[in-house]
Amino acid sequence: MELKKHYKMYKSGKMWVSAAVATLALTAGMAVSTNVSADESTNDNQAQATTNQNANSSSNEVNLSQASSSTATSSQPADNQNDNAGKADNQNNQSSEVKPSTVTRNITFTAVDAQGNATALPEGAKSKDQQKVTISTDKDGKWQSANMPEYQIPQIDGYYTKVNGEWETKIPALSITDPNQKNLDVAVQYVKSTRVVKPTDEKNKDQKDQFGIVTDTVKYEVPNGVDLPDGTKNPDTIQIKVSRDKTIDSKTNKVTYGNWTGKLAKDYQIPQITGFTSCVDGKAATVIKADSLKVDSNSKDVPKGQTITITYEISEDYNKNVDLNIQGNWGWIDSLTVENNSVHVKGWNATNTSLKGQYHYIFVMDGTTGQELGRVAVDLASDAAKRTDIPGVHNVWDAARSGFDVTIPLNTDNLQVGHKIIVMSRWTSDKNGNTPDKSVSADLYFDGRTNDSNNVTYVINQGQNLANLDTFKMNGSNGISVAGWHATNESLNYKNHWLILWDATTGREISRQQVKDGDDGVDRSDVANVYKTTFNADKSGFNTYFSLKGVTLTDRIQLVSRYTNDVNGNGPSFDYWFPAKQFMTANAAAAASLDDISYTGNGLHVSGWFATDNIDAMPNLFLILWDNTGNTQAASKLVNNVARPDVAQAYSHIKNAGNSGFDTYFNGISLVPGHQYTLVARYSSNNTGNGDGGAYTNIWFTNKKYTFNLNRTNAGHFDGYTINDGKLVVSGWHANDMSALENNHWLILLDSSNGNSEVQRIQVNNVARPDVANAYRSVMTAGNSGFNGQFDLSKLQAGHMYTLVSRYAVDPNNTAQYTDYWFNNAFTLNKQAYNIDSFTPIMSKTTDKDGKESTSQITGFHVTGWMASDYSLAQPNAYLILVNDKGQELARQNVKLTARADVQKAYPAIANSGKSGFSTDLKLGKGITIDSKTNESLHLVLRYTNGKDGNQTKTDQVADQNSDVYVIKNGQLA
Repeated sequence: MELKKHYKMYKSGKMWVSAAVATLALTAGMAVSTNVSADESTNDNQAQATTNQNANSSSNEVNLSQASSSTATSSQPADNQNDNAGKADNQNNQSSEVKPSTVTRNITFTAVDAQGNATALPEGAKSKDQQKVTISTDKDGKWQSANMPEYQIPQIDGYYTKVNGEWETKIPALSITDPNQKNLDVAVQYVKSTRVVKPTDEKNKDQKDQFGIVTDTVKYEVPNGVDLPDGTKNPDTIQIKVSRDKTIDSKTNKVTYGNWTGKLAKDYQIPQITGFTSCVDGKAATVIKADSLKVDSNSKDVPKGQTITITYEISEDYNKNVDLNIQGNWGWIDSLTVENNSVHVKGWNATNTSLKGQYHYIFVMDGTTGQELGRVAVDLASDAAKRTDIPGVHNVWDAARSGFDVTIPLNTDNLQVGHKIIVMSRWTSDKNGNTPDKSVSADLYFDGRTNDSNNVTYVINQGQNLANLDTFKMNGSNGISVAGWHATNESLNYKNHWLILWDATTGREISRQQVKDGDDGVDRSDVANVYKTTFNADKSGFNTYFSLKGVTLTDRIQLVSRYTNDVNGNGPSFDYWFPAKQFMTANAAAAASLDDISYTGNGLHVSGWFATDNIDAMPNLFLILWDNTGNTQAASKLVNNVARPDVAQAYSHIKNAGNSGFDTYFNGISLVPGHQYTLVARYSSNNTGNGDGGAYTNIWFTNKKYTFNLNRTNAGHFDGYTINDGKLVVSGWHANDMSALENNHWLILLDSSNGNSEVQRIQVNNVARPDVANAYRSVMTAGNSGFNGQFDLSKLQAGHMYTLVSRYAVDPNNTAQYTDYWFNNAFTLNKQAYNIDSFTPIMSKTTDKDGKESTSQITGFHVTGWMASDYSLAQPNAYLILVNDKGQELARQNVKLTARADVQKAYPAIANSGKSGFSTDLKLGKGITIDSKTNESLHLVLRYTNGKDGNQTKTDQVADQNSDVYVIKNGQLA
């Protein structure tokens, strides 16, 4: 028999039932009857169980007991059936074995937001759960059905639940008919119950119901006769953008809305009326604050706006009782002055037009041409504007602040002598003082054209022709310096300012030049402060110079200042002729004397004096050295005069006698031995070259000539050297009269150990050596022949011999003519010295059984002293090494050298002597002992080396003097 099962789901009331439908096929000679227990059944061959259904069970787990013995038929393979055929009687006599089976339904929980996006489980929700039932077979081996009860899904606020994509709050009960029943697991999904849509995009059609505009109305209430500022709308509107949230139910798609909210984007500026205070709800305010206009409404549609009323109250007490019906414009000028190209005017102007035209300006007009010359705004808050006397006469708006006291700078471009200056007062609504609307401005002229003001005008007359010449002299640069000023009202008529240099002797013009704004010296505030009523006095200055080209200094030279309209300085003009001046006298008095011309160590010295009446024309004194032998100029120099009171006393009639002296040296010049020289003194109008580029006068001092005869002695001495701070410091002297010509002094250091190759050269300044001057009286440069120089020590090598050369050269680069002196006392950097200050044994200590401490044997030595060596330049590592008289090394110590100023003082010529001290312990080497049997002499080796282990390249000093030999007798230092 073959049993086939098919499972079918069907709904029984509120339960889903899974039932097995069996099909039986008989095969002849093969059917047998057998007992089958529950746990022996297979998915392909199962017995059907009978289930006791209990729809009201609240338990998630059901245990079903076996109702009765059961049997089941089982299909076996053909071979097995045949094998079991003989056992049929025994099987029929056995009772059926029942084994219950547990069936589990797994429940998993997940969560999504309202848009279906996975989220974390809500707080309090479990991630999984289980339901279990137990089923068993009846006496026939058929499975009894069992009820998997209904599962109530835990509900959480703010969430709906879904089961298999359907909105459910519970999982239905299920009939279990097979322990291997499939499709039992269930997935439960928590779905956020609502989603909130924030208003983010007005252009999004899905959000149009979330945006709106609330329109508030602004209404202005102003007093009669008072107008709002131009461009003000009355009423005006304020728009406030509002928005609201939208909430959508995830299950029903029902939409609910939040409150409409919003506020004013920016402060609303309230138009201001001069003399009035703007008020909102009776409180003064110049703006409606953005934060004060807020919307928060739960209305279904966009809320309606409100009406805001703005009122204006008179702000100043003095305007509260004015009569705005009074028509007229009144004023008075109390004073008017014209000074420094400006008009200063004081007065008042009152009119009801000032209510609408709240800006007060004072104008200055050219009464002849009608052109404006300048304007200035009146500060209505100033003390000058306060006029408490006016309201009692003219009770109009702002009469109490109708005053003015102002200074108006004038534009004089088109102003001329003979023109009339008048004043006009204007009240206007334009902040710049213009009149865009005649209805909000009122002008009042103070020139007698109405009876409502007084007549005050100013007529420009020619005035005085004022000038002064501050400077008129030779400038020392081959020119005549002129500086001064020329002020006149005619500068209004003639705009171009020219200066003309005039030869009054011949009656001809020499040259001319224009004075322009911005030139040096044009601004003359000092002149304007004195001559306040003269126009352009502040721009009346000049400061320039004229070339001497075409100038005859013995003629009478005159300066003319001219104002003209011609761009070339011609045509109609207004001139000022300054007094003429003769810069040079044709037969001017002059006198001179040469006190000294001699050669010293500093060069060729000349002194004397030269006095002349033409000093003003030729202020530059040149001294020229003339080579008579070679018939050429040897040198020239521009010098400063020095005081000569003796000359002033003798030649009081000559203009510069008291300051006619000279005293100087010619340095760095190439004098030729055997040549004769004469000094020439020259006064010149030119301060360049030798003065020959301008007017000049000469004096040749032929009474004292100088012949250059040099002593040919070439002597010198190298006093010695010291070493300090990385420098080789040399000193000595080199005397040679050629140094007067070859006045660049060099010191050259040669390495004699390397073929006299040059190591370094330095330039030095000579120093005084009176001892040399005494020894070499015939050498005129001997008294200044000393030298001190410093060479870089790092360029030198220990053990090498060096030679010093002193050189005097004409060329600073010492490549031209020169004179050398080779010092014969060469020196070698091989000096060494040392001293052992102390040599003390270090003893080991022992303690006996009684605790008494005692010394036993030497373990080392404490050594102090110093070691200096030129070889330390290349061998910087210092070592102390202790050896015995057999040459055996007992101890070695690398020492850190310390400062020893005393050694530096005693041995200044040894490198690094200033840092040569030591204080260290020498500990005996491993395996070396000094005991009672030791009898030997000890020696110290003081070593400089370039090796860090104390070996390699090295230089030793062995302390072998008697006092430096240490004797050990019976293990003790003798």
